[in-house]
Amino acid sequence: MLTGIKMVRPDNRIRFAWEIFVLVVIIWTIINIPVYVVFFSGSAEHSADITELILTIIFLIDILIRFNTAVIVKRKLITSRMEVLKIYLRGWFWIDLAATIPFWFILGGPGFAVTLQTLNLLRIARLLKLFRAVQTLRRARTSILLNPNIVRMVLLVFWILVTAHLVACGWIYIEGDIADVSNVKQYIMAFYWTITTLTTIGYGDITPKETIQMLYTICVEIIGAGLYGFIIGNIANLIANLDIARAQQREKIEKINTFMQYRNLPTDLQKKVNDYYNYIWETRRGYDETSVLHELPVSLKTNVSIFLNKEMIEKVPLFRGAGDALIRDIILNLEPVVYTPDDYVVKKGEMGYDMFFISRGTVDVVSEDEKIVYATLSAGHFFGEIALLLSTPRTATIKTREYCDLYRLNKDIFDRVLERYPVFAEKIKDMAEKRNMEIKSSK
Repeated sequence: MLTGIKMVRPDNRIRFAWEIFVLVVIIWTIINIPVYVVFFSGSAEHSADITELILTIIFLIDILIRFNTAVIVKRKLITSRMEVLKIYLRGWFWIDLAATIPFWFILGGPGFAVTLQTLNLLRIARLLKLFRAVQTLRRARTSILLNPNIVRMVLLVFWILVTAHLVACGWIYIEGDIADVSNVKQYIMAFYWTITTLTTIGYGDITPKETIQMLYTICVEIIGAGLYGFIIGNIANLIANLDIARAQQREKIEKINTFMQYRNLPTDLQKKVNDYYNYIWETRRGYDETSVLHELPVSLKTNVSIFLNKEMIEKVPLFRGAGDALIRDIILNLEPVVYTPDDYVVKKGEMGYDMFFISRGTVDVVSEDEKIVYATLSAGHFFGEIALLLSTPRTATIKTREYCDLYRLNKDIFDRVLERYPVFAEKIKDMAEKRNMEIKSSK
């Protein structure tokens, strides 16, 4: 740890990639070391090798990196090196250090009367890194952009397999070598015994014979009883919440259908209502954009809204040359609306007070009798801008072909926004006068 080294942010991508690498090394260690201890603990042929040195170096580098990584405590970023040092020394440092110590290279040298078997058993200290893996996996779970319940289920299976592996290796160790049975077959038999014991099945074809084996079996059975209940409860909960949004949507539809049946709505109208909610589910997973954005703080709401709508707004000639601040205010005042097939968005002759932007779907600009289609507008197009300028009667009828997601901008809101931008307001006034003269000359 050098004072000249800059503290690394905990959300740094390279730092996170290193954590994932260390996690892979830890998983390899959890799998490899117990197998090594139970099958080769007394063999000089399989004594400490280059892998022990590599593990020590990796874990030592990990400690140094953690000394130089800022930490978050109660949502506050701690960047003081001394504060980070104190927090680390009060927490994970001693576990990380114990898992890093190369006992073979220290105790296996001259002057230490330590048996080969004892030295190999000391390698189990590396398994202390298992606790660090828990922390890393918890952080990775929040960073993975997948259904959290699926991630939880995958991690649950992972921890079950890790537990079964460690218990199986423990059984092999106390059982000792079995004549004329290969290491692979012995491991499979031990794993089989572990699964049947942990799941409380217990066929009885592999039974404890020595006292130590009986005591070990009792411990595994007690653990298995609790683990079995924990697993069943978690799996049932995960399956029930695997798609909580769909469950909520289904409940909502059932309530709406009950209401429509109670009020004796016509069958075709009930179908249209159900089709509408199915469309909302298919396109938005049942979420109302307005309510979602409303719950966000202003800064996040602004960023999300700009990401969703800035490109669409900038295409409108009316806003060409407008500053970022004005565009932002316009975007924040857009109201998302949904129209079903064959709905009238506007009708010719009615007073216009809104402008519309098409986000999804297609609309037709038709004559008053709907026999002539003047134009077809799709995603990215807009209409009704004259209403923002003049509040004149609509000059055409606009009808949806399919389900359409639109954004509506009300004239009153638009006028209030313009009050904060007098220069642009003058430009809009000139455009309105010019458009008004064009309309009068065309009559």
